[in-house]
Amino acid sequence: MFTQMGSEEGFKATIAEYLESLPAQFCRRVFSNPAACLAIFRLLSTVGKQLVMSMLYLDTAIKLQDIYQWAKAEHQPLVRSKVHQLRKLQILAEERGTVSLNPIFREQLRNALTGGGDFSSFGIPFTGSMSSRGVSKKWLASYANDRWEAILHFMVGHSADAEPPSESVRGILRMSRLMEDSEDGMKITNSGFQFLLQDPGSQVWTVLLQYLRLAEMQDMDVVEVLNFMFQLVSLQLGRPYSTEALTRNQQKMLSELCSFGLLYQDNVGAPQFYPTHLITSLSSSGASHSGPSSADSAAAAAAGGAGRSAIPTGAKATGELAKPSSQGFIILETNCRMYAYTNSALQIAILNLFVHLVNRFPNFITGALTRDSIRRALARGITADQIITFLTTHAHPQMQGRTPVLPITVTDQIRLWEQERNRLRPTAAYFYKDFGQKQEYERMFKYAQDIGVIIWASNEKRQLVVTRQGHAKIAELVKSQRANAAKQ
Repeated sequence: MFTQMGSEEGFKATIAEYLESLPAQFCRRVFSNPAACLAIFRLLSTVGKQLVMSMLYLDTAIKLQDIYQWAKAEHQPLVRSKVHQLRKLQILAEERGTVSLNPIFREQLRNALTGGGDFSSFGIPFTGSMSSRGVSKKWLASYANDRWEAILHFMVGHSADAEPPSESVRGILRMSRLMEDSEDGMKITNSGFQFLLQDPGSQVWTVLLQYLRLAEMQDMDVVEVLNFMFQLVSLQLGRPYSTEALTRNQQKMLSELCSFGLLYQDNVGAPQFYPTHLITSLSSSGASHSGPSSADSAAAAAAGGAGRSAIPTGAKATGELAKPSSQGFIILETNCRMYAYTNSALQIAILNLFVHLVNRFPNFITGALTRDSIRRALARGITADQIITFLTTHAHPQMQGRTPVLPITVTDQIRLWEQERNRLRPTAAYFYKDFGQKQEYERMFKYAQDIGVIIWASNEKRQLVVTRQGHAKIAELVKSQRANAAKQ
């Protein structure tokens, strides 16, 4: 239902996992918000949406076996898995072999679709006098892109003309381990480079998930933050919304999300704000990490073909993952020389993380993958597989028709350079030498061998290297032997 995304250990990787982890009383509060219910519904897979819509206007429970019969036999395992996921999200409730929609979720989703209930959950449009600044959709797009690219430039360490990120932005980048502190300032991590490989929608969800984690750490009302997040996702691009009804926590969140370019506000305390395309696109065209798989679509078509679905299957699902909008621009030769048709300062800065750049022209740069450039990237925590994935994803259309896309000699060489760097691994250990007698060495060697703490040994030189844990045990042995010798 939701695809996995890399995240910090100990925190939920997707909105789905986060909702699954919420206690029942928290879910009831989330589901009492029509905007939240609609946003969650939009994030479901195609099959998930069909299951929900098929039961939305049924006030009685349905037998599980009847639901499984909505799809052809070969697709029933997929339907079973989607039912299980909906139960984990607490959208479906099961009792004695029957299931029904969570009554609160059902009521509020109906309200969201028909315009009933508390419609202020979708934001209150601003009706006061507007500022002198002309805020158009085009201007908002430029503003959001500038803010977002400034953050990405900061991550790759590129000195751009864009406004540097605020302290709150740097704090979230640090907390999410996308960047870490070093002697030369903050630097990108392995997770940070993986973040750069994601599409903008996935990147924004990463930030929002980390903001939820920050809210937990600051003892904020997580449900309030979550509902406000779903409200922002449901807002209309280019329309101003009032800040009058926002709580203190929501005002704080509004200010911090402006730093990421997700929202725009004339100044702190202004009576209105504008959502940008970075956040409004999360609930449409699959800009989130929630697109259906091909198996979803097949099962949906099967259900529709059987006449058992409550949703037309010919329409394109809103949860489908967006395809890459930018065309590939990298050409790689078998001798590791690289040609990139781009004038994007950000793309060039990312390439500079692992490519030795040689020449730069207005729309074209040349460079090479060298041992030193790859080792420099590896030292930053970037892996060989991540480099290969980036080069493959952004390969020029002329290369995309090949199988494999990248020359095997190049990919093998990148992995060899990684293996070369990883063949030596530091291990905390203790070195024993200068044994007075052979029997003393042999006794200690046998004891270390018995407890499995030997890293290296030379019987000829009477030298022994043991683990840190082994040293503590050997020290106890030596201490007891010396005590016995003193008694004698």
